[in-house]
Amino acid sequence: MIAAAVELLRESGPAALTSVNVAKRLGVTQSAIYRHVTDMDELTTIASHRVVGDLSTVMMEAVASPDTTWGVGTHLASFANQVVRVVAEHDQAIATIDRWRYETGQLGEGIRTMLDVGAHLIASELEKAWRVDFDCNDPFDETTAAVQLAHARLAIDDVIAVARQVTGAGPTEHQLIARTLGLRLFAGWCGYVLEMNTRMNVPIPELGGPTLSSPEYSLS
Repeated sequence: MIAAAVELLRESGPAALTSVNVAKRLGVTQSAIYRHVTDMDELTTIASHRVVGDLSTVMMEAVASPDTTWGVGTHLASFANQVVRVVAEHDQAIATIDRWRYETGQLGEGIRTMLDVGAHLIASELEKAWRVDFDCNDPFDETTAAVQLAHARLAIDDVIAVARQVTGAGPTEHQLIARTLGLRLFAGWCGYVLEMNTRMNVPIPELGGPTLSSPEYSLS
């Protein structure tokens, strides 16, 4: 019953999660549903938590890799390829995030909370990479920390935008999409460095320098 509710949420969102639809999917009567849950609110809560939990695992796999260094070209290219692979394997899950993240109710709230956790994780990784590259240990003020989080949220938006292109595409298209994502992330890193260095009074490196080397791709 929970599996059927989860499927309905992923396919058609909260409005589709009714006792009629769950019973129809299972081939049972509506009364049979209420032998296991008090009401549909309880089933919606359980199913929403299950969906968000599954999506969280997929999303974290897509945006967080211990082998990724945001400022190094080779690692960015590797990260972009990894993201495309994860999205291709879990396209329904990412599509669920994309489709229902602005929904009211538990499903939408759960997705937004999950994305917020992901954004803070990325912000932490960005800051760690930046501090290593520029040897700066001065604390960020509140505004700088907020700007950093905005950069992290834009990185997640890029991943979700890529998911729309990956669905239904073949291996050749996946390579092109990964290359495009890598370049977008590189551009985002350049913007992040410019922003942080300006705010923290750190010298801004020239494009093509060791901390702003573009992703390494074959153009063939």
